[in-house]
Amino acid sequence: MQMPCLAEATMGAASASARVTLRVIVPPVFRILQVTPLPGARAYRVWTNMASVSLQGRLYRFEHVGETTLVVPHSANALFITPDI
Repeated sequence: MQMPCLAEATMGAASASARVTLRVIVPPVFRILQVTPLPGARAYRVWTNMASVSLQGRLYRFEHVGETTLVVPHSANALFITPDI
């Protein structure tokens, strides 16, 4: 059995308001696409949705979100990041 749809008009009810909260949680992504050795450094082609990343205590800031190249100085005991394949 269908329920009837009812509407009621009241005096002075010319407007209505409501509050809606929408919360979207986007997890951080840092994906290495390619590694290129350079003299004294390594160039990483990465995709990220973050404005910056910290690697071994050094902060690297990005101009934009998306694909970019990150050059990390290299030494014998330096950090080496490998692509996630």
